[in-house]
Amino acid sequence: MVRKCLFASVLSVVLAIMAAAQDATPTPPPSTVQPAAQGLTNADIISMFKGGLDSPTIISAIQSQDTDFDISAKGLLQLKKSGIPPKIMDAVINAAGKRKAAAEAAAKNQAEAAAKPNSGRVVPAVMSSPILPGQPSVLMFESGEKQPIPLSHTQIAQTKTKPSTLGGLSSDGSLAQAMAGASQSVAAAGMMKGSSKVANTAMMANPMVGGAMMAGSLFAHRKQTITDVWAVAGPKSDTVIHNVQPTFEVHYDNIPGINADEYEPVLLKLESTPNNFRLVGATLAKQDALQTSTTDWGMYSSFIEERVPGQTTKVAPGSYQLQASSALAPGEYGVALRPISKDKKFSGSSVSQNTGDGLVFNSVWSFEVQ
Repeated sequence: MVRKCLFASVLSVVLAIMAAAQDATPTPPPSTVQPAAQGLTNADIISMFKGGLDSPTIISAIQSQDTDFDISAKGLLQLKKSGIPPKIMDAVINAAGKRKAAAEAAAKNQAEAAAKPNSGRVVPAVMSSPILPGQPSVLMFESGEKQPIPLSHTQIAQTKTKPSTLGGLSSDGSLAQAMAGASQSVAAAGMMKGSSKVANTAMMANPMVGGAMMAGSLFAHRKQTITDVWAVAGPKSDTVIHNVQPTFEVHYDNIPGINADEYEPVLLKLESTPNNFRLVGATLAKQDALQTSTTDWGMYSSFIEERVPGQTTKVAPGSYQLQASSALAPGEYGVALRPISKDKKFSGSSVSQNTGDGLVFNSVWSFEVQ
C-alpha cells in the first residue's frame, strides 16, 4: 500500500515537470516567417557577382527575369560596397524603372477600363484559338496570367515590283489586286466545302492557294523573277494589348517534319496596306518557286521584314520566352518563327501547302499595341 502511494506521488511530480517544460518552450510568432521575394533582388545580384558570374551574364539575367530591386540610397550603397560594377548597377536601376512604369501603366489602364468598360478591343477567351498538338503556339503574359494569342497563317501574293521596303510594297497596285484575288480564291474554296467552319479550316490548311492561282494569271508561264509577299488579312489585329513591353511564351516542339533547333521566335512590325492587309515580309523568287518539291529554295537569305529588337530565353528545344527589348510604339506587330541561319533551304510545296517548315514559317501571331 505504501509502495502504491509512493509511485503515484512520483508520477504526479514527473507529469507536472513535463507540463511546465512545454509551457516554457517559446512558439515563434507568425510574423517572423517572411514571404519569398518576387523576382531577382539586390541580394541575388550580390550572390551572383561574388559567385563568379561575369557582368554580361548577370545583366542578361536581370533583363530576362522578373525583378524586385531596392534602388533606394541604402540599397544602392549596399550594392556599391559589395563591389557591384557600374554596368550591373545601371541594369538594376533600369529594371526597377521599367517595373515602376509598367505598374503605373497597368493602374492607368485599369482606371480607364473601369471608366469605359465597353471601350476598346480585348482578347476574350472565346476568341482564342485552341492550342492543337503539332501546331506552334504563343501565350502572352497579361495581368499575371497567360493568354493564348490566335494563330494566323499568312497568304502569299505575287507582284513584279522589286522589294526594297514593306512600306514601298504596301502602296503597290498590282500587289493589292493579287492579295484581293488570293482572298477571293480562299473564300471560294471554303464555300465549296459547304460550311464556314470548313472554310476556316481550308484557309488554314492551304493559305497560299489564292496567291498561287493569281500568279499563274499574272505572269502566264514566264519563269521570270518576281516578288513573293507574305501577308495576313485585316487592317488591324483583334488582339489588342496595352503593355508596351510585352512578354510571350512560344512553343513549337513536336511539329512533324521540322527541327526546332533551327528556328527562333522574333518580333516583327507589320505594315498595313490600304486594301485591308498587313504585310509580314517579302522576297525575290522564281515565278514557279511555290510549285517545286525540291528542298533547295533559300527564300530567307534575302527576305525583307521589319524586325523589332527582342530578348529571347531558350527554355527547352522549341520552347522560348520572348520579350520586347524596349517599349513598343502604337501599331501592328506579330510574333513569328524564323530560321537561325539565313542559308536554310525550303521546298516551295511545303510553303504553299503549309506543311513542315512551311507551316512554321507561315505562322504569325499578330497583335496591336495601343
